[in-house]
Amino acid sequence: MFTKVLIPYDFSNDSEYIIRCLKNIPQIREIILFHVTRSLYLISTPERENPETDYARLRLEKVKELIEMPRSKVRVVVEEISGGEVSDAIIRIADREQVSLIMMGRRGRGVIETLLLGSTAWDVLRYCPSDLLLIHPPGKPLRLSPGIRCPDLFTNVMLCKDFSSPGIEDLCMDIYPYVTSVELFHAVTKGDSEEEVNHAVKDAKEELEKVAITCNGKDITCNIHVRVGDAADEIIRFSEEKNISLIVAKSTGRQGIVKKIVGGTTEAIARSARKPLLVLKKHDARS
Repeated sequence: MFTKVLIPYDFSNDSEYIIRCLKNIPQIREIILFHVTRSLYLISTPERENPETDYARLRLEKVKELIEMPRSKVRVVVEEISGGEVSDAIIRIADREQVSLIMMGRRGRGVIETLLLGSTAWDVLRYCPSDLLLIHPPGKPLRLSPGIRCPDLFTNVMLCKDFSSPGIEDLCMDIYPYVTSVELFHAVTKGDSEEEVNHAVKDAKEELEKVAITCNGKDITCNIHVRVGDAADEIIRFSEEKNISLIVAKSTGRQGIVKKIVGGTTEAIARSARKPLLVLKKHDARS
């Protein structure tokens, strides 16, 4: 399960909302609050540290005090960089600390409202091998809405099934004890003929029914759904129709990716979906 969680914190509305969602992740043992500052010099040394770095560390210590999870260790890490991207620093610390999950907001600070996925989250999604949870916060500033809480992520989980190996249902074994219901979903790409599409839909339903038997055996309500159309569009539409609490997708589809870690469908979901999205990337560790 996600025992060691990294939260890239930029003091934005998204970051504050992520803190409110921590209690919805079971079995967290350690939380790392991480912030990146820019060096005033070409080469950073302890003697030439940017005052902003000290200020960020003090602010993160105050954020740390707001996390009411006595069974979880909370650490503050501020890294000063003289070049490169913030996403590079996030990927480095995720690898160094061997985190089991990165939790990020969609936009971050300064990104226009119409763009659901900011550039930092986009790069972490594409190039970091750690599992990633992207959460889209409510539009209102949280400081003006103290009563806004993060909803339970595991009440109605949508598993996006693509029939590649390992199956997404196998990657989710650890979360089943916390899930109320599962919606198994597959999208059939429009074929050259109606007969071809109908055959693909029939095959998909048969495969999903096999998976549903396993889920139902774990005392989880499991429903199957097959739709025809663009996979990302259908996933997003379904998640809104059924008020899905969490979309779960694998990082790659059938073809795999050479340079980047996630496939086109997952990228499209991350860009446009308003529901929380869990991207599972560490396939080898679970298979």
